[in-house]
Amino acid sequence: MIAWILGLTTFVLMARVLGPSQFGLFTLIISYVTLVDGVVNFQSWQAMIKYGGDALENKNINRFKGVVKFCTLIDVLTAIVGTITAILIVSIIGSWLSWNNDTVNMATFYSLTILFNLSGTPTGVLRLFNKFRLFAIIHIITATVKLTGIAIIFYLNIDLWTVISLYITTTIIGQILLFSLGWRELQIQGYTGVFKVPLKEINSLNPGIFNFVLTTNLTGSVGLGRKEVDTLIIGGIAGAEGAGLYKVAKQLASIPAMCSDSLYQSIYPELSKLWAKKEILAFKKLIIRSGLIAGASATFIWIGFIMFGSWAIQTFFGSSYVAAQSLTIMYMLAMVIAIFSFPLQPAMLSIGKPKISFWIQLVATIIYLITLKWLLSAIGIIGAGIAAIILYALCSISMAIVEIIIIEKMLKAVKKSSFSVDQNYSEA
Repeated sequence: MIAWILGLTTFVLMARVLGPSQFGLFTLIISYVTLVDGVVNFQSWQAMIKYGGDALENKNINRFKGVVKFCTLIDVLTAIVGTITAILIVSIIGSWLSWNNDTVNMATFYSLTILFNLSGTPTGVLRLFNKFRLFAIIHIITATVKLTGIAIIFYLNIDLWTVISLYITTTIIGQILLFSLGWRELQIQGYTGVFKVPLKEINSLNPGIFNFVLTTNLTGSVGLGRKEVDTLIIGGIAGAEGAGLYKVAKQLASIPAMCSDSLYQSIYPELSKLWAKKEILAFKKLIIRSGLIAGASATFIWIGFIMFGSWAIQTFFGSSYVAAQSLTIMYMLAMVIAIFSFPLQPAMLSIGKPKISFWIQLVATIIYLITLKWLLSAIGIIGAGIAAIILYALCSISMAIVEIIIIEKMLKAVKKSSFSVDQNYSEA
């Protein structure tokens, strides 16, 4: 919560000091680098939790070390490839977004942060050992440094280059802290000599790990399609100022997400354990209970914004951002839908069906981006909010239907297996 408040304060100050147009340019630079990083840099933390958690459950130490080594090598390789890719194609993207040379140089400079993104494996390790408090500490440290820097920039009225430099510094600090704490935790838990473990049997010991890593990366890339590509599309159609207004709307709309963020960090490992133990009823109840708690809280926040949103935007961001109010209301409604259904994604991964999740999100995202482009041209920036509602409704309904079918089948199988065991015991 502290890190979130610091982050929101930083965001508000930055939006005010830069104004919609410059803030929009900053947003587009961040979106571009985040997109490349997300597409190329695999989501190794998910494999770490699934296969590393299974190894810990079975007390197979060498298998666990092998998963750590495998995921770390993926982190290093993809960080290098991601950095090179971002630098090579920045001119092409810059030309499409009508960036001048100075903006292209800023984006190139910011691309260097990808090289330090080795946080996938440490993230998975810290989550496996329930060290969620360390994430909060890292976020507070980086958010404090960022807020201090932005406050100085706000006071001195310094340009966008300084803001970019500040974000590069704080991003790298955060990545180094996370990497260090993750590996420190491995040492504390007694898992030393990770790189001495051979990887020859990584696939046989962890069936489907290559496919899982590839699929979760593709799924994450699809997710970026609705988180970053949409910003770039808006920048291409509505210009930098439109992107700036959209970023403010998305940031405000993400406020309800604090109802699910902390739950998401803990629910995936717990769901994985319940499914592995075949405690299907508890698995089902955890999905429903978590979704209802987070969704109900998010709904109250959304209603509050409808009542006081206009005042909040004018007071904190200034009158130049008032045009974002209606868009924020629509986008926040989309987020409320997503929060009600947030347990469905980690549940699908725990079940071991990442491909289904990928295809659902891919189809929904393609529909979203097509709808977004059409609505932007037809009715303006408000169309982005409507497109977001369509996206999250499609994803939520589709995932829910598939998971209901899978869970009900598994419940029947577990009951049948239990009945057979009881019957054999009686006969004996």
